[in-house]
Amino acid sequence: MKLNSKTSDSLSDDAYEWLISAITSFAIPTNSQISENKLATELGVSRTPVREALKRLENEGLIKRGEAGRFTVAMLTSKDVDEAIDLLILCDTYMFQRSAKNISDADSQLLKDSAEKMAHFATLGDRESWIKQDSIFHETAMRAANNEIVSEVSRVTRRRIQRFWARSLSGARDLITCSDEHLEIAQSILDKDLIAIGNLVEAHLAHLRANMHEIVESMAVFFTSEGYNE
Repeated sequence: MKLNSKTSDSLSDDAYEWLISAITSFAIPTNSQISENKLATELGVSRTPVREALKRLENEGLIKRGEAGRFTVAMLTSKDVDEAIDLLILCDTYMFQRSAKNISDADSQLLKDSAEKMAHFATLGDRESWIKQDSIFHETAMRAANNEIVSEVSRVTRRRIQRFWARSLSGARDLITCSDEHLEIAQSILDKDLIAIGNLVEAHLAHLRANMHEIVESMAVFFTSEGYNE
């Protein structure tokens, strides 16, 4: 994939988005080393925007840098899971409660529709379509909450763990349960029931925490160290 001729900042943003897509879809597997040279050649850019994109992803925890300065797609530890879930509880409770106070009629319908579509795709076992509707659900709530700082923290944190969950055996098994929980959260937002929102977020993320610990324990079996090496 070649990126168009753009400014340095724009090229860095494009490289960043491309890497996020490749990492979260496992096109670049977990624990793979990433070669700046190979990636720059593939994207048709210099190493500078690639390096800037890699540094952003390092700050977000999606990749890590080893002692030799090489970038590697990060794996998760149990500690990573607990820290991420603890942060998501705070962010999501705040966002959903704020959304309940501010959400427009149009976004209320979009939130409800996306939750219902998640339930539909869960019954079909269509994980890719489910992931798209989950993104619409959360982006709609974020828009209604109207706090970009909290929204970005939530995006980054969710991305670190959901890339494993949504495509795992555990995620496939629990798509229907997760969808039901989103339906309940959506209804509590529409009802402006702030207490219910807090309780539902706690319960939903407790399930995700348990699933993620299960995934972390088995992750080494499924992820290789091959990929974007030089």
